[in-house]
Amino acid sequence: MDHGSKKKKQSCHGLCSPPHSATCLCLYLLLSVTLLFASTAVLLVVFVTRLKKPAFYLQTIQMDRSFSLSTSGTSNRSGGANNGTTCSVASLVFAAQNLNGIGIRYGAAALDVSYANESVGAMDVPAFYQPPRSGNVTVIMHAVLAQRNVTRLLIRELSAQRTYMEIRIVGSIDARTHIMNFPLPKVQFSLDCRIGTNYTDMVLREGIKSMTTRKALVLSTLPHLSQKCSIKIDMRSRRKRSRLDDLVC
Repeated sequence: MDHGSKKKKQSCHGLCSPPHSATCLCLYLLLSVTLLFASTAVLLVVFVTRLKKPAFYLQTIQMDRSFSLSTSGTSNRSGGANNGTTCSVASLVFAAQNLNGIGIRYGAAALDVSYANESVGAMDVPAFYQPPRSGNVTVIMHAVLAQRNVTRLLIRELSAQRTYMEIRIVGSIDARTHIMNFPLPKVQFSLDCRIGTNYTDMVLREGIKSMTTRKALVLSTLPHLSQKCSIKIDMRSRRKRSRLDDLVC
């Protein structure tokens, strides 16, 4: 009698009897994995909502030697090719800032460039990395511009004697955040940047000088310069066809 009660007492104090130990272990592991995934999902949601938006500032613009404001030269060159469009390349230097405590690695992308609500080309964005809490990262991007459209719009704007010019850069860039070299799920940054300035004698003189001498135009020297970038963060990646494919140069 005492032996039976002692054996029953031992089985009650144990978590599982020997025949059911494997089942209890599986349930314990399943519960642990479920809690781990739930905690990770909550942390990712909190992380995305608290992610600070990176900042980009255009510093200099430099046109290549093929750019010309001559409409006759543009029409002659474009007329020589069937359905061809003469294009020029502008080199743009951006300063990138990352206020987050994590690194951000951007993938290559193409952004649309428009002027006076008309598309004039596309910007080729290379893949680059922003270290945590960095403010001195410079990124060189190249804008492929349809020279005929740029010349036509500039002549139209100058003849209309408008006092304000604005360049708009729109598109999406896929990125991946990193914590201690550990990659996190991808995010997408949707950009809508507007760079504008007033037409003044200085702006017109410096712009023409930069185009004719092929020297870089430093935007900080221009008066009344404004740079506004709207950035939206999305966990879903929506791939779009590159605008560079639409330009036949």
